[in-house]
Amino acid sequence: MSVRKKVATTVGAAALAVAGVLGSAGQSFAGSNGQQLRFHDTSTVVYSIRVEGYNQNGESVSGCFSTPSKDTWIGGWWWKGEVRVTFYKTNSCSFATYYDDTIVWVPTEQSGDWTTVYS
Repeated sequence: MSVRKKVATTVGAAALAVAGVLGSAGQSFAGSNGQQLRFHDTSTVVYSIRVEGYNQNGESVSGCFSTPSKDTWIGGWWWKGEVRVTFYKTNSCSFATYYDDTIVWVPTEQSGDWTTVYS
């Protein structure tokens, strides 16, 4: 085998090894420090929710999210532990349109990244 073929084979093997490690890294961290929320509107009258709880860094956070459809995925916000979800009949989280609320337990770790909240 020529030097050129040996170098090409070594470089190719190294690239595959790196790709294998990088490709599996995302899966090993899935759902390992909080979850994102999926809201499922069983009542059909909720147009926004306020979520209050702790994020992946242990900081107390709150956010108002529009829920334009029966299923809304709230990505980019990671929650864990006890989380309060308040339901509103308009898209502004206005207390005047309060509908209901619930407290959900969001696991720190699970096989996926999403926890479902039902109205």
